[in-house]
Amino acid sequence: MSGRISRREFLKLSSAIVGGAVLGGFEALAGEKIPEPEAHGNIALRTLGRTKLKVTEVSFGGIQIQDPKLLEAAIDKGINLIHTSPGYGRGRSIRIFGEVMKGRRKKVYLALKKSPINGIDEELKILNTDYVDILVPPLHSVEAMNDPRLPEAFEKLKREGKIRFSGFSCHKNIVEVMNRAIEPGFFDVMLIAYNLANRDRLDPVLERAKKEQNMGFMVMKAMRGLKGKKPEVVSAGLKKLLQNKNVDTLLIGTSNLQELERNIAVAGKRLTKSETGLLERYVTPTLASLCIMCGKCSRACPHGVEVADIMRCGDYLDRGELELAREEYRSIPISSTASNCKECGRCESVCPQNINIRERIREYHYILA
Repeated sequence: MSGRISRREFLKLSSAIVGGAVLGGFEALAGEKIPEPEAHGNIALRTLGRTKLKVTEVSFGGIQIQDPKLLEAAIDKGINLIHTSPGYGRGRSIRIFGEVMKGRRKKVYLALKKSPINGIDEELKILNTDYVDILVPPLHSVEAMNDPRLPEAFEKLKREGKIRFSGFSCHKNIVEVMNRAIEPGFFDVMLIAYNLANRDRLDPVLERAKKEQNMGFMVMKAMRGLKGKKPEVVSAGLKKLLQNKNVDTLLIGTSNLQELERNIAVAGKRLTKSETGLLERYVTPTLASLCIMCGKCSRACPHGVEVADIMRCGDYLDRGELELAREEYRSIPISSTASNCKECGRCESVCPQNINIRERIREYHYILA
């Protein structure tokens, strides 16, 4: 099968897989009696949707990791869900994860961001494991979601016992992609950019995903609007996100032990009245100027500039993560960088946040190119 397929054909194919072959994959894995991580530590747990996995309210994102000792500490302190990708740190992250998995694989659920289409054998070898628990390919458009190869590729990996649950990750065109993901019914988990800046916009579709498919919901980009704030403000912001019963875990990129301990400390804790006051004073006034990753700017650009991706790189830069920002910016095709901006202003005309996009992407290009 190749090329585009209609929505009806895609749903028909997906339904067939959900109702038949994929279940066979689940049974194969169940037959192998894969052990679940034993609970240790005092981190509060939540159920990851229909996967029924009991995961810690805060989990470990590996995009910034430099030292295997940090991941070892996270696991030893009780975090039981960790996430990496072969693209993080030009392969550094997944290699570190693989080193740690030699002795701690049975203590965690492992999530991998990678397309299923060409398989994951190389990644499994690097990770020193036979399988990953959750596979979340990056799908940032309805067109990507409609790829007819996806259902079959997921089914094959499940049947072979190389993945347990299928999912996707998204930080652009989020509402459209989430709505599309609900329809086929074969996605078990979603990893979504969700934070104080965009949660009000995403909550209705998140509620629908939970109600109709009971999809597991893992949060990324939780720190948006919080980076650089005082520790007590950051903790309040994370607690605010965890107030939503539909949030199963905050998957937070962690770069040092202090951040790790701060993240763990918010799990299972209620947001206090004084913390709400901190958010209203120090965070709420800044949210109006933050990009909410709706993707309208990229769709409006007649010159193919990936405005939303550039803004995401700028977010890393604004958070003080210069090397990560440069790495991500240089992964964008040159023709889609800010160097191809013609100053037409169409991106700004559709921006719901009224951001001065042209000025920002020029600044980001100057620093990151």
